[in-house]
Amino acid sequence: MRTYRQVGTTVVVGAIAAATFTSASAGNIADTWLDRESVAAEAPIAEISAGGTEVEVQTVTTQNAVANGVVQQSDPQAKVGSQRVVQAGSPGVELVSYTVTTVNGVETDRLPGISVLVTAPTDEIVAVGSLTIPAATSVQKGTNRALGQQMAANLYGWSGDQWSCLDNLWARESGWSHTAQNPNSSAYGIPQATNPGPRMSVYGADWRTNPAVQIKWGLVYIRDVYGTPCGAWSHFTAKNWY
Repeated sequence: MRTYRQVGTTVVVGAIAAATFTSASAGNIADTWLDRESVAAEAPIAEISAGGTEVEVQTVTTQNAVANGVVQQSDPQAKVGSQRVVQAGSPGVELVSYTVTTVNGVETDRLPGISVLVTAPTDEIVAVGSLTIPAATSVQKGTNRALGQQMAANLYGWSGDQWSCLDNLWARESGWSHTAQNPNSSAYGIPQATNPGPRMSVYGADWRTNPAVQIKWGLVYIRDVYGTPCGAWSHFTAKNWY
C-alpha cells in the first residue's frame, strides 16, 4: 500500500495535481479526487494502492544566515596600499519556508517558498589608503634640518652640544626626511616615531607630510623620556634605538 500524507500543502500524484488532503487514508484521497475532478479514477488509485511506499509532504521552516557584503572606501589620510576596518560586518538572519517531500522517510525533494528577513546583514566597511607621499628631496631634508635646529633652540633652548646630539640622532634615524619609513617597523618621519598616527596626530592631522609636526612631537618625546637630546643620543649609541 502506498500512502500519501499531506501536511499543509498540495500533493502531486503522477502527472495530476490532487487537492489538499486532510486524511492519510487511500480511500479518502481517492474520494476527494473524484469529487473535485471528472476523470477516470484508475490513474490516481493505481498510484495510491501500489506497493508499500509512504510519501509525506510537509512544510518546514528553517533559519538561514544572510551573508554580509564588504564595502571599500577611499581614505585620503592613509598611505596607498594600507587598509583598516572601520566597521565590522555581521550576517543577517532570514526564515525560509520549504515544501519537503520524503519517500519512506528519505527526503527526495525540497522546494523553497516564502522567506522573511528577520535581521538585515551589516556590511563590513574597509578604508583603503589613497595618499601618495613623494620621497623627501635633498633640499627638503636641508630645510627640515634648519627647522629642527630653530625649533629646538626656541622651544627648549637646545643649542651647541645639545643641537649636535639632536642633529646626529635624527640624521642617523631618518636623514632628516619627513617621509622616512622603516621597512621593518611602523617607525615613520624625522624622529622615527613608532605607531606614529595616534602619537603625532596630537600635534597635527597632517603629520605624514608636515615636518614641523614631526619635529615638535620628537622634541617632546626626547624631553619626556631622556631629558635632553644628548641623553637620547647616548642611549642610541649604546642600544641603536631611542
